[in-house]
Amino acid sequence: MTQANALQPVPDDVTVCVTSCARLDLLAETMRSFRAFNPGGRTIISEDSADAAVVAAIEAAYPDALVLSGRERIGQMRSIDRMFPLVETTYLFHLEDDWAFEGPVDWDALRALMATRADVANICVRDFDEIKPKYRVRSDPVQCGGASFRVMRLDAHPEFFGWSNGPGLMRAALYHAYAPFGRVRHDQISAMVKRDGGREAYFLPGVAHHIGQGRNVRDPTAPPRAKTKLGKWVRWAKKRLYYAGLRKEPF
Repeated sequence: MTQANALQPVPDDVTVCVTSCARLDLLAETMRSFRAFNPGGRTIISEDSADAAVVAAIEAAYPDALVLSGRERIGQMRSIDRMFPLVETTYLFHLEDDWAFEGPVDWDALRALMATRADVANICVRDFDEIKPKYRVRSDPVQCGGASFRVMRLDAHPEFFGWSNGPGLMRAALYHAYAPFGRVRHDQISAMVKRDGGREAYFLPGVAHHIGQGRNVRDPTAPPRAKTKLGKWVRWAKKRLYYAGLRKEPF
């Protein structure tokens, strides 16, 4: 890859939106590697640690970014609700604080796919091989803008692959269509998008990989995951009733 091809500045119609929560080392690698290939652009960071020292460190490290924070932790989805309404561009690039980039985002190809496929809700740029094989095969190949993609089928998973909180491009209008995100978990938003015919696409072969394994931050607003077989079955049944419109809440 030549240096010219290695640099893909963030376009004027894209805002980079980053969710973060006190993992300063992971955030530093995410921002360093992303900006090494994708300089410029407006960046918003929503920091959910509720720690003044952490917020100050982020503001000092990224003086060109708008850093949002609060006095209490609100969880990732509400952190998104704090950030996405401030986006004034057509697109936003959602990025968590635990990804490492190994190449540039092909902004032209991603926006070309968005322009030609109204059913594509967002385009993830993570390494497609990080997706489990049983899901990868439930996708279809697409060529657009000189690049290759896989578009997930609506039946690839009961909930996932409609919208993703992984690194990727989405229309800002999608957020406003389903806002506020904080009323449900990310998988519920994904299922809602799929219910309306939206689906996720993956840029091939992907330019980012996950580096936050074992460093998960618990969302204080989310109910604990069921661990027993009975508990998992009850959770599954409640979710099926919710998606069928027979329950007002998913849990």
